[in-house]
Amino acid sequence: MTSMRIIWQTVFVLATFGFDGACGFSLSPPTNAVESEKALQSAPELKSPLCCNTDELSNILNGKGRSQNCWEALRLGVDPVWYYSSLNEDSLESEYDESLGLKSWSRQKIEDSMSEISLTNPLGKDAINLLNQHFASIEDEIAQLSKLSIAPDGTTKMLIKLLKDGLEVESVIIPWDDQGKSTLCISSQVGCRQACTFCATGRMGKYRNLSTSEILAQMHLGIKVCRLNDVFPINNVVFMGQGEPADNAESVVEAAKILADRDLYQLSPRRVTISTVAPEPECFAKIGEAGVALAWSVHASKQELREELVPTTRHSMNDLREGLITTLQGRSKRQRNTMLEIALIGGVNDSKEDALHLVEFCQPFFQKVKNIKLFVNLIPWNDIGATNGPASTYNKPVMDQVIQYQNVLREHDILCYIRTTRGDEENAACGMLTTKKKESERAIK
Repeated sequence: MTSMRIIWQTVFVLATFGFDGACGFSLSPPTNAVESEKALQSAPELKSPLCCNTDELSNILNGKGRSQNCWEALRLGVDPVWYYSSLNEDSLESEYDESLGLKSWSRQKIEDSMSEISLTNPLGKDAINLLNQHFASIEDEIAQLSKLSIAPDGTTKMLIKLLKDGLEVESVIIPWDDQGKSTLCISSQVGCRQACTFCATGRMGKYRNLSTSEILAQMHLGIKVCRLNDVFPINNVVFMGQGEPADNAESVVEAAKILADRDLYQLSPRRVTISTVAPEPECFAKIGEAGVALAWSVHASKQELREELVPTTRHSMNDLREGLITTLQGRSKRQRNTMLEIALIGGVNDSKEDALHLVEFCQPFFQKVKNIKLFVNLIPWNDIGATNGPASTYNKPVMDQVIQYQNVLREHDILCYIRTTRGDEENAACGMLTTKKKESERAIK
């Protein structure tokens, strides 16, 4: 139950990420995004050890012990391609700019954190040659940290440059003082095509999907930042950053499986959450293949209002609900937990009537999914500074209305939490993740 509480707590904060706001970082995407996307689709993806399980790495490096050594380095946020290729004990893993406020560890300091098994059985020359021959260096060829912003509460926003084309995405680290752990909120796309009216990312449009390596590079850099800045280690990951995970299901599922693999990143499946706006009923089954926790960004259970807030909605809310119910029915008892997320906008979807409608909407979950644990996460909308479109007329909800909404659900025995805002000083709050683009530049729809 503790792990589930942390996930939902995180979501309060996290949801602080994909629902509304302007981040203040700037992005310079290609002037012709459509042509760029086509070129990237035809270009071979750079392979990284991040995408390999122990068996795959063992086959490439000719030994299971060598594979385990590489993954021990990755769990420390250390690139094994650099670590095992560098023989100088004083060499630094990265030459970070002082503006990032990070000072890299030397190879010797990293060795002090490695297990005795790895130190007594290091990779030999042949294995190192194979490592360099088959894999790209994460920060030289896949993704690198280009800006770091830290809010007074410790919430840390990372602006990450994708080296394939220079586009940028954001990830957020949220430390929990009471748990001594951190949550990482990661992105699955550059931009998003779902066009949620209240969300900054939705206003960007979609540029492209992230590869599995690019998704996992966010975990790699997050672990590294926590290590170098003495931040609580990451033990919880949520796909609640930029992008719609269901629109990039293949890469998201592969990345989530690696995060939850006991031999790789070793996170509990209950500590990895994929949140989707649900473009179609079948999407829950697709992302459900990852075997991790599922969350649904509902925002409004009334069909007409849902279509207003999420204009790309093409299916009825009842059909989308059945898609999630069917997926949950096929899961084990321990995986029949789900969360419904509501971004509350003042005077739009925060009334008592809206809450009562959601109560009725939730009933089929309890009737059809045995042993379900369903939570509702209320996310007071964050002003994204829109000067046009529906968001320019939106207002933050009055807290009394939010509490009233919560009380209605609780009176009907539905667990409901109100997200605690974190990171809004650095535009890292829910819905405030966006990499700005020039209005003249065209996104891929």
